[in-house]
Amino acid sequence: MKKSNVTLIATALIAFHVVVFFLLIGSRDKPPKRVPAASPTPSPTQPAPASEALADFAIPEVAIPVEVVEMVPAQRRETIAVPGSRVGYLRSDRPNRRTSKVYPNLVGDPYQSAIVVDARTGKILHENRANAYAYPASVTKLMTMLITLEQIDAGTISLDDKVAITKEGLGVGGSQVYLDARESGAFTVDDLLNAVMIHSACDAARVLGIHVAGSKEAFIDMMNQKARELGMNSTVYHTEHGLPPGKGKQPDISTAYDVAILSLACLRHPETLRYTSTKLAYLPLSSIRKEKFMLANRNALVGKAPYPGCDGLKTGYHKIGGWSLAATAERNGQRVVSVVLGSPNKNIRNATTRTWLDKGFKALGD
Repeated sequence: MKKSNVTLIATALIAFHVVVFFLLIGSRDKPPKRVPAASPTPSPTQPAPASEALADFAIPEVAIPVEVVEMVPAQRRETIAVPGSRVGYLRSDRPNRRTSKVYPNLVGDPYQSAIVVDARTGKILHENRANAYAYPASVTKLMTMLITLEQIDAGTISLDDKVAITKEGLGVGGSQVYLDARESGAFTVDDLLNAVMIHSACDAARVLGIHVAGSKEAFIDMMNQKARELGMNSTVYHTEHGLPPGKGKQPDISTAYDVAILSLACLRHPETLRYTSTKLAYLPLSSIRKEKFMLANRNALVGKAPYPGCDGLKTGYHKIGGWSLAATAERNGQRVVSVVLGSPNKNIRNATTRTWLDKGFKALGD
């Protein structure tokens, strides 16, 4: 064979291998061709594509039962104002007006101090002597509840804690659930919050304070510190429950303005209305209780003579402080807070609160 022919054949073979090489490389880069569902069955002499061959080993579809769980929507968290420095709105930047003076009584006609505000914005809708000193009595328990709830949020205590009942928590006076040291550990923090906020139990407030802070003095310090943080510039606490501490000693003192600030702080906590809107509950049985103790809401605007949309907050009464009520109501997406302190009797307090709530909604265009 001639040398030129050999060279020609070699060149052709090289070219053939180059073409085959590039064809193989190109096929690796292309995505696999999808086989239509209606493709004819390959002949026995023609091997089936790999994708079809693997299909013979596919796991058959199995109907797996799925449990359908109905999702309960979370409780809607309302937008509640935080006082700042705007004129015409509740403010937290006012100068200190705290006093140690002891007044023989702080009862007005028809009230000592009153205010109504828009809870969404903190705007003051109406006020009358809103900065006049008053004795809030059991309205003080709003602060007791707030600190307890915040300590739960901080993980210091739990709603399910079994609460110790010591002699220091007994014999407080006023409204009670008649706790007994033999019931130590029988009730939870949640049980006692119900007793405090629904029944206005002073002994439960004392026991809760000791559970939270270790002593009544430490808890009262926490109350006053929180009042300063919120901008309650005229408020001084001496108790966890609101009763006068003794002859010649100053009772808890505040103003309608300050209680409005406290009310907004409570409303910013989602658990507050669960307690303050409850009409009736029961303290569980204990080793010495044969019947459950009934807890009936002291706020008539929630219970006995309901005001439309009213779901809180707290009543108060003692002789030198008169009758007081921090109330809130929600209607058509609007919420107002009314505070009436130091009325001469319960009926005037309740009627005045209704009037002030009406004024609030009217000012909002309801």
